[in-house]
Amino acid sequence: MKTVKDQLDYNFSRNIDFQKKIESIKDEDLDNLGLKTISPIKKKHLKFLITDLFAAWKESPSQFLSVSMSKRGYKANSRYNPNRISSLTIEGIKILKEKKLIEFHPGFFDLRRKVSRQSRIKAIGQLVDMFEHYNITANEILFSKNREFIFLLNREKKFSEYTDNFETYEIREILKNYNNLISKTFFDIPSVKDNYIKRTDNSKIIISDFCKCENLVFRESISRNFIFSGSWWHKLDNITIENLSNHMIINDSDTSFLNLSNLYLVLLNRKTGVFLREFDIEIIKKKFQFIKNSKILYFVLNKLINSSSLPGFFRSFSSDRKKIGINEVVSKKVIEQFVDYLKKKHHNFYKLLYSNIFDWDVTMSEIFHKLLKKFGSANLNMPIIKVKDFFFYPNQVENNFINYFEIVLSKEMKLLKYKLTKKKCYSYKKSNGKSIFNSLISNNLNYSSRYKSNKKKFIKSMKLNGFWNNHPMN
Repeated sequence: MKTVKDQLDYNFSRNIDFQKKIESIKDEDLDNLGLKTISPIKKKHLKFLITDLFAAWKESPSQFLSVSMSKRGYKANSRYNPNRISSLTIEGIKILKEKKLIEFHPGFFDLRRKVSRQSRIKAIGQLVDMFEHYNITANEILFSKNREFIFLLNREKKFSEYTDNFETYEIREILKNYNNLISKTFFDIPSVKDNYIKRTDNSKIIISDFCKCENLVFRESISRNFIFSGSWWHKLDNITIENLSNHMIINDSDTSFLNLSNLYLVLLNRKTGVFLREFDIEIIKKKFQFIKNSKILYFVLNKLINSSSLPGFFRSFSSDRKKIGINEVVSKKVIEQFVDYLKKKHHNFYKLLYSNIFDWDVTMSEIFHKLLKKFGSANLNMPIIKVKDFFFYPNQVENNFINYFEIVLSKEMKLLKYKLTKKKCYSYKKSNGKSIFNSLISNNLNYSSRYKSNKKKFIKSMKLNGFWNNHPMN
């Protein structure tokens, strides 16, 4: 049973997805909700709203949809809006509210405090009763024919239109094929009991097939400067991934992952020509106590390179420090001392600060994109998942996967010396024997009820969509 506090967590929300397929909602559904005498164009917008309310409800009954009640929040002619949804959505929200089919909480803008929140909506009453009888799967509403997988952000970090060319067509085809593959892939975390993971900033990240769609997000121009985004695992923070990586499994089978964090210095050198020795790294860690391990240092160095200035870095670092495992407050003076140390002892690296010349997340996305391109050209359907700098794969395809990964690193990324760090995820398979060896294999771990439920729903979805007979979980 959900608590009042959980139900009124306005931050537990997501934006409306204008790209959902709306054909699964029928005219009869609207009729049954008392929405019969409505014009066709309004019916279209109501179907859109009900579709996304259903998806949000499937993701978590406690989750809100964040909606704009201003006409400026709707661009019907955008490429990111294949259904051509307009500001008529606002009228649709008012109709659903009047019919008591949604819970509605108005947004606000506080000019004095400079804080704001969009309006929030959530399905209730008869609408939820209808949802409980639906057999609509994620695949039926996520991937519309004209769904856009490429996003371009301008300097204000808002969606911007772009012109198609050969490169965008190629990228879109790669993403379409990969999304088709992961739509048939069960990626989950058996140890997680709730239907969401709480990050270190208390944000709730839902684990659901309805939150599983891979996009490429470009900054300012369609170039090589992109990151993968969209699926629930991309929203996890570093410390959460570190804590849960051993528990993430693909298709309910033995899974392993590559941890690429140890390649930071190698890839930095390849991109910039700047070389930091492991010896230098150890000295820095001893000198500055807030840097507890190499991964934290790499995060700090990467953020310094991609910040606009030292004050900008300090604000961003202070906001994100808990996400990488720094619980104590780090003063501005300590940060200034750290930057001054880089200037004195590692001047070549210091010259990279605020240059945006090298971004770790972008580099990881570039490697993953090249890998998917290689798989596509070889007609390989490997269900691999990138979670920041962790690359997960089923054990049964390890040889093939590692081989193609090394081809990408050596030939595509031009790396001569590197070492891949492999690790096996925990096995959740229950052993039949009672020996110590068998208990070690199973790690004494149990599937959570949530995981079992998600697995059943996934299998049911595969059967409904005709994918079960040839599925690796069958």
